[in-house]
Amino acid sequence: MATSNTSLEVRIRQFSHGVALHSDAVQIYAAVLRAVNAPLSVESLTLARPREGEVLVEMKASGVCHSDWHCVTGDSVIDLPAVLGHEGSGVVAELGPGVTGLAIGDHVALSWIPACGACRECERGSPNLCQTHLPNLWAGLMPDGTRRMVDASGKPVFHLAAISTWATHSIVPAFSCVKMPDVPFEISALIGCGVTTGVGAVLKKAKVAAGDTVAIFGGGGVGLSTVMGAVLAGASRIVVIDRNPDKDAMCRSFGATDVVITDDLTDAVSAIREATDGRGVDHVFDAVGLASIESVLLDCLAPAGTAVLVGIPSNGTAFEVDAAEFIRREKVLTGSIFGSADTARDFVDYAQRYLDGRLPIDRLVTERYRLDEINEACDAMLSGGVGRGVIVFD
Repeated sequence: MATSNTSLEVRIRQFSHGVALHSDAVQIYAAVLRAVNAPLSVESLTLARPREGEVLVEMKASGVCHSDWHCVTGDSVIDLPAVLGHEGSGVVAELGPGVTGLAIGDHVALSWIPACGACRECERGSPNLCQTHLPNLWAGLMPDGTRRMVDASGKPVFHLAAISTWATHSIVPAFSCVKMPDVPFEISALIGCGVTTGVGAVLKKAKVAAGDTVAIFGGGGVGLSTVMGAVLAGASRIVVIDRNPDKDAMCRSFGATDVVITDDLTDAVSAIREATDGRGVDHVFDAVGLASIESVLLDCLAPAGTAVLVGIPSNGTAFEVDAAEFIRREKVLTGSIFGSADTARDFVDYAQRYLDGRLPIDRLVTERYRLDEINEACDAMLSGGVGRGVIVFD
């Protein structure tokens, strides 16, 4: 861990272990983004108490995900100032009126796409596509259209996905909380986004079958989770493409049969075809989110193969495909958001697979940071040298 401001660290730890409760508010520490491309600042904020259908969660762990960085760069447009973080777990510290199915002290993972359970998408078995609360969530608001945090000057602060996990505490809709088995908090935090995104893209979206061949662009946290999913599915060949030589050993340790280190996409496509005797793979996944990669995915596929876009690119990104190739060889191009997850079921399932030794999620964690080291954590993620960095609050 990097050296940090000692007095701030002590204050954060005091808040993490004993939140200052008042009649109508909670004092917390949080990583606040105040301007695009500006460093995050860890600040004391005032957080309103939970309302109807909400809970107060004391955060225990939060992953550092590239999707948060899109907010920093402005590639994902959000209102500012805002508290970031969308991959987290913690303990229920207080229940709002009307909350059932949760109790104080419950270990919960947080879902950044809440499902209403009643809309067309939810009823058709796709709660990850629920649209009910998205307009408010993407506007940085809670599902009821309000904000609950104010800074020291009294200015309101926006939320991210109604969970804002880069904070010592967060007000969260009860339907965004999934009660978890007895796994480490950092495990349930990573299940809250990266693991579910990668594993689910393989098992639930692409439905990779035993003996299928797979290629994955990107060996970061989501890419490695995609590798884990391919191993679970029984894929016979798992080819990972990354530009960082340091990723070779890690990718192989998770189950990659081949690792191609290159930033030349022509070479990458050639290597994938060579690994499959010129046929191409049955499934290819982009875990990075770049148009340059997306434009070559179909070239990697065997006839009737499936290309899955997993990494989220900047808003407005477009790419071209060869329509004739697309049609004549019956190739499939599709997207996968949040691993096509039913979080109430899948979070628990993936945690159990971890406990059974079938999902080595713990090996994704290559660095741990304190909240006041959030900028160092982001820098490490951008360097491409880590599997997943995790903010820990103990």
